[in-house]
Amino acid sequence: MSEPKKRPEWLTTEVLEHLHRVAYDFHVRAFGEEMARVNFMPVEERRRYVGTMVDHAARKGVKFAKPALGVTR
Repeated sequence: MSEPKKRPEWLTTEVLEHLHRVAYDFHVRAFGEEMARVNFMPVEERRRYVGTMVDHAARKGVKFAKPALGVTR
């Protein structure tokens, strides 16, 4: 079995933090602050949060029978 690949020297903690900030800023521009925050949550927490959003929408009378228009496939 081959050795696990090592991280390149240039890929420092600071570089990784910068890349994370760039990705987060992109999500804020593309989806808004709330969805950017949700996109970076751990999977289980994200599922609970989205479930809460759906429950709230249902309580407010949102109809889920029709497909959402304008959503990419």
